[in-house]
Amino acid sequence: MKTIALIGADGSGKTTVAKKIMQSPPVPLKYLYMGLNIESSNYALPTSRLAYKFKLWEYKRKHKHLKHAELKNISLHQIDDNRREDPRGKVGATARLIKRVSEELYRLFISWTFQIRGYNVLYDRHFIFDAATSATGEELKKQRFTNKIHRWFLNKVYTKPDLVIFLHAPAEVLYKRKYEVDVEYLKTRTETFLKVGKALKNFVIVDTTQPIEKVFNEVNNTIIDFVNNGKLK
Repeated sequence: MKTIALIGADGSGKTTVAKKIMQSPPVPLKYLYMGLNIESSNYALPTSRLAYKFKLWEYKRKHKHLKHAELKNISLHQIDDNRREDPRGKVGATARLIKRVSEELYRLFISWTFQIRGYNVLYDRHFIFDAATSATGEELKKQRFTNKIHRWFLNKVYTKPDLVIFLHAPAEVLYKRKYEVDVEYLKTRTETFLKVGKALKNFVIVDTTQPIEKVFNEVNNTIIDFVNNGKLK
């Protein structure tokens, strides 16, 4: 059975398209969130959920003055953490790496379970794209050793999706949809996703500036063709 990952920068419509597909799956299909946000995850280790609740409690305690704080985007491990030092030092960084890898392996185990039962699996996001970095040269050398190990694990060991569908739109369009991160960041993430995706065997780009129904139909038809034929047209 096949695994299909829907990826894209914030505002590209990954979850919207995935949910629409799952309303009437075109092939035997199971949905699996493969992103960083534990609150959005339909499967996660109990330890990850506990760590998330503690992080949420800590955030609320520190931001009591914010009556309507946006909490849903707090993830267990932020993708931009290369820019800040871990106050817990090497021991904390190692524990964090173990926590990351354990969660990623657990989601992979869930995916395998679905596949053994005769289902294809639709991934909402994927860890190899979330952990990808645009840093090069000296910037890469300065990053934490544990982050380098983590990227090596995802790139060399972790099972890749059989098909990746990249929901693409210009950064300016994505920004106007959500206003959560700046345009420059969206441009960088898009370029990084394209770089990682083009190194994979089956990588499809879908233009999400089209009406949502057209985007849905294109994604839906791509999944049907790939699952039925085992390859892209």
